[in-house]
Amino acid sequence: MKWFFLIFLSVVSGNSFANEWANDVEITQVNAYQSGTGHFVWLTAITSECKTESPSTPIMQFDESQPGGKSMLAMVMTALVNKRKVNVQASGCKIVEIYLK
Repeated sequence: MKWFFLIFLSVVSGNSFANEWANDVEITQVNAYQSGTGHFVWLTAITSECKTESPSTPIMQFDESQPGGKSMLAMVMTALVNKRKVNVQASGCKIVEIYLK
């Protein structure tokens, strides 16, 4: 019973610890396909989890159609145009949250 509880706890709480942060990074470029809602963001540094998925390019992505996607696009564009640094929370190469510095 004790082992079952530990396994259950690790499975349930695993998602909250899966996200990584990239702090004080700059956005250098933003791109998207014309027909889709996915956006690609080039950063000066990416999370270590994303480096293992895509070691050759510093690109992360987010989907504008997801909840909060429009505001995330506004934050990304503000940071790019005003050359502001950001803190990025990501799961793999997918951006979960972004904050202006």
